[in-house]
Amino acid sequence: MVTVSDLAARTGIDPAAVARALETLDPDYVDFRKTTTGGDPTFWYVLKVTPQARRAVGQWPTPDSFVTRMAAELSAAAAQEEDTERKGLLSYAARLIGDTLRDVAVRAAGQVLTPSTDRSPGRPSAATLPFGDDPRPAGPDRASSAGAEAG
Repeated sequence: MVTVSDLAARTGIDPAAVARALETLDPDYVDFRKTTTGGDPTFWYVLKVTPQARRAVGQWPTPDSFVTRMAAELSAAAAQEEDTERKGLLSYAARLIGDTLRDVAVRAAGQVLTPSTDRSPGRPSAATLPFGDDPRPAGPDRASSAGAEAG
């Protein structure tokens, strides 16, 4: 939870201006809460940022940006690879994902990156997906509780 006064102190911007900016960003980018303070924004706070905000700043990839980055990372790995066979395979994988099969890769990434309400066996819940609704990384505690929810 980050308060208006926290943001004002960190940025050097007047608290009233910070509050106005947060009001503008709410509800699309932040969940901004105003406490009963008689209009004083000092203790108003941001409860959370939204998935849309995370996507806007590149913290939560779109399927297209994910595929672009994956292809670029494979190309970079190929450039660093000394083994000729692995270098060729990495280059080929980068071309497949980034070009030849891009449409399929984007659709597949969309299935992985988009939270699902389908809790059928074998399909991970949104909580266990790396970029699901909950941006916290899936750890052992969350994975076990997510599995209990799905079952």
